Amino acid sequence: MQYLRGDTFPPNMLEYDEILEKIGYGKTQWILLLISGLLTITSVAAQQTMSIVVIASRCEFDTTEAEMGVMMAAYVAGVFLSTYIWGYVCDAIGRRKVLLYGTFSSCGLLFILMFVTSVWLFNIINLLSGISLGGVSAALYAYLSEFNIPRHRAVAINYSTMFVSVTAIYVPATAWAVLSYDWSVPIVGDFVFRPWRLLMLLTLLPGVIGGLVLLHYPESPKYLLSQDKEDQAINAVNWISKFNRGLPITQVLSCNEIRLKPEIQTEENILSNSKGWHIITNIARATKPLFHKPHGFNFVLCNVAVFCMFFSSNGIQLWFPEIVNRSSNEGNQSSTVCEILSSPEQGQIKSMNSTNICSDAISTNTYIDNMIVGVAFLVGFLIQGVILNPIGRKNVLMAALTLSIFSGLLLHFVSNPIVVLILFCLVILLPGLSISIMLGAIVDLVPTNLRGKAVSLCMSLGRLGIIAATNLMGIILIQYCTMTFALLSVILIVCFVVVYYLPIRNSA
Repeated sequence: MQYLRGDTFPPNMLEYDEILEKIGYGKTQWILLLISGLLTITSVAAQQTMSIVVIASRCEFDTTEAEMGVMMAAYVAGVFLSTYIWGYVCDAIGRRKVLLYGTFSSCGLLFILMFVTSVWLFNIINLLSGISLGGVSAALYAYLSEFNIPRHRAVAINYSTMFVSVTAIYVPATAWAVLSYDWSVPIVGDFVFRPWRLLMLLTLLPGVIGGLVLLHYPESPKYLLSQDKEDQAINAVNWISKFNRGLPITQVLSCNEIRLKPEIQTEENILSNSKGWHIITNIARATKPLFHKPHGFNFVLCNVAVFCMFFSSNGIQLWFPEIVNRSSNEGNQSSTVCEILSSPEQGQIKSMNSTNICSDAISTNTYIDNMIVGVAFLVGFLIQGVILNPIGRKNVLMAALTLSIFSGLLLHFVSNPIVVLILFCLVILLPGLSISIMLGAIVDLVPTNLRGKAVSLCMSLGRLGIIAATNLMGIILIQYCTMTFALLSVILIVCFVVVYYLPIRNSA
């Protein structure tokens, strides 16, 4: 029986969250958190690994800086194009199905990438991989939260998000272990399997493990109830009860049978009766209320702020290995970053008897400095969690953006390698940490029924910032280094002004 909003329920019906409370926190939630972490590692590593791969493969692919920018942006473009649509798909076919389809299809595509010899075919497959992993981004937090009671949901999502920091350590650590050895295995004809290709396998491995464990989990009972599938929802609740307590749910509740109250959907499923182009038009129509008064202008400003944060933080982070690798080959430690990068073909081509010899060697400092950035993110998340409520969200945002602006400006003048590393960490770290605060602020600035769409759209447009930054830096970083860092400072200043005018509450 389908219930509508405002209907009364029979007295023997129980709320799903109420039953979950009685079952208690246990193995279901702990292992699901680990699954979420593993899927997050593969999702983020697929993006961050490209910043190492473009260096290690540039002689094999004979790529220019602009082509390296495209290689780094291809995966992000796939996620950008698909995440918002995947959000509606997971409401139509289920969170678990989207997670499994997205995980295994993307891992299969990443495996194929190990054997691709054409840079443009590499980019196309990487784009498709991003489209597949967009489903993981769209469904993961909804699935995770629906296996937790309300007071545990924010904590579970927070710990799941911290795996992004773990990935920032995992990627350079595995790259260091794999790429430190110079070996090659001839396969067929001119194709040679080199260490950077093995790195792709280590990128997809956490996702495969997480996906295989996820196969044993049921669909979210909360989702099943929203689809009027009470029997399947009861079976899923029974599975949780047996896994956590070793007892069927009827014994836990001391009753002969249970009934679950249905979850009332706030709007119709816009994909259920649509096909082809109508799906896109329906999604567009459902998105339009985000831009209506009284919240429309503030929502546009939020999108601008998130775009700027992604542009500056992730744009620099993806090019950071290349910047460090070029800087590590510079003997003069008194040079600024731009003086080093402006050196003719620094770190890439060496002249020897009038013959250009390509070098794709990666310095040890490249791995170490990127691992330091990962540790900085992990520490930053912990500190942010402590100071956010006492200081206030808007105050933390303003302070973080101010410090990142000054750090970006100082990069023009500082030459000490340790200070330069600290400044880069701040430029990458502070806008990156600010993204999660902004997403929390967006939730307060739009009506409840639009919050899911608002966050999804902001994240999609934020990834557009990554695409713009990686491609733009590929074109202008080496030739116009000073202008590049000046542009990043301007972007952060724009972000500061936007955040200043947004009515963000300091209290959470």
